[in-house]
Amino acid sequence: MAAKDENIRLLISLGIAGVMVAGILWLVSNFSSKTASQPKTPSMVSPDLNIPSSPEWMSKGEKILVTADKTAEKEAAINAFKSSDYGTAVINFQASLQKQRNDPEALIYLNNAKIGNSKALKVAVIAPIGTSLNEAQETLRGIAQAQDEVNLSGGINGVSLQVAIVSLNNVGQIEKIDTELVKDSSLLAVVGFGRNEELYRKNSLVRVSPNSGRSQAGQNQTQMLGDSKYVFNISPNRNIFTQALAEYIVKKQRRTNIVICRDSSSNNNQPPSNTERPNQEVVKEYSDLIAQFGGKVTSTECDLGAGNFSASNFISRATSDGAEAILLIPRFTNINPVIDIAKENRGRLALFGSQQLYSAKILKFGQGDVKGMVVAVPWHRDANRNMSPGNSFAEKAAKLWGGEVSPRTATAYDAMQVIIAGLKEDSTRQGLQKALSNPNFSAMGATGKIQFTSSGDREGGVFLVKIEPCDPAKPCPSGTGYDFVLVQ
Repeated sequence: MAAKDENIRLLISLGIAGVMVAGILWLVSNFSSKTASQPKTPSMVSPDLNIPSSPEWMSKGEKILVTADKTAEKEAAINAFKSSDYGTAVINFQASLQKQRNDPEALIYLNNAKIGNSKALKVAVIAPIGTSLNEAQETLRGIAQAQDEVNLSGGINGVSLQVAIVSLNNVGQIEKIDTELVKDSSLLAVVGFGRNEELYRKNSLVRVSPNSGRSQAGQNQTQMLGDSKYVFNISPNRNIFTQALAEYIVKKQRRTNIVICRDSSSNNNQPPSNTERPNQEVVKEYSDLIAQFGGKVTSTECDLGAGNFSASNFISRATSDGAEAILLIPRFTNINPVIDIAKENRGRLALFGSQQLYSAKILKFGQGDVKGMVVAVPWHRDANRNMSPGNSFAEKAAKLWGGEVSPRTATAYDAMQVIIAGLKEDSTRQGLQKALSNPNFSAMGATGKIQFTSSGDREGGVFLVKIEPCDPAKPCPSGTGYDFVLVQ
């Protein structure tokens, strides 16, 4: 009987224990479910996003993408960053910048290391590190300067800005990068070149390009009116550049017979057919505008990309045809024929050029032969200097990087200023898009006041510059003896 009672008590005890365990499991499950259902604030994402699994072409500080700027201190910083030893990473990134102050990758990683495991707002920048290192460096300097300034000033509504660098190593990689970026829910915006606008729209991710929308092959020329805009361009539409220069040539300089030099050459990543069509479109746009303003384009053939191109033969034909001016539209990578024309011309015909000629190379090798050439550009260091005397973007950039910066650095900086201004209004993907799409939205940047048209293109923002000898009594910014001077 005692044994039977003992068994009954054992069964009762086990039953009570089972009920208690079931109750505990129910409470844990219910608590976990409620916790999981709590909404996450998209503006507050942890920067420590599984660093080892990031693609080989992306880095927030755990890998060196710009190997040309490698230092021992930078490598030590990278190793510390990978181990989440952010204090050591900060010290070593700072030491690397002491050695190489104009390394934008190191400055971006330094700012990311300072954030450590704190909450941050995440933006990615696509830079053509593998295809055009100089262009990538110029772009990254604008991004780094904007990130450094906003974080030093307390961040965006008190939250720091984190930047992930994406290395574009070949044109065929673009779609893969776009696809990966839009899937990253912690990413609030992208700066740089992209190809699939619809992909960004479907995934509610804003992309701000430092360039002009129509200058990027493979993109839609404009977004459909009525569509929600997710792609915005800092540099004005190509039509604005062509109109400004064409009007200046005919109306201001009174040159009515103009010969246009196009460039049918292609780079290694594009077949000639992909280059020729946009090339012909630009020539037609200029021709139509020149005619509209009262001038005409001569029939003189000039293809800077032709294998048998001869500057002397061209100048001879142009003068025989009664040309008064030459409008040069080269590829950025094919400047030598322009210099040959300038030398052969010897100042006889007025020279004008597209923004591809706004480079130190044309000053260095053209010298007095290119004196007086007028070029349309998206930015010049003196364009907005009077808006903040002694503290302009150009002056701050020269102090930070140890020298003059390019228009590409200025427009990349402005792309970040647009994103920063939008995130101050709303730090979600959808909120950022809504802020930038507002017709009343504006931001101040290196290129002045930034506003967008209904298609996402920049309003205004074109400047004309002329090549002039430097004042021998003052330092020459380009170091060549010649410089681009803003046309008033």
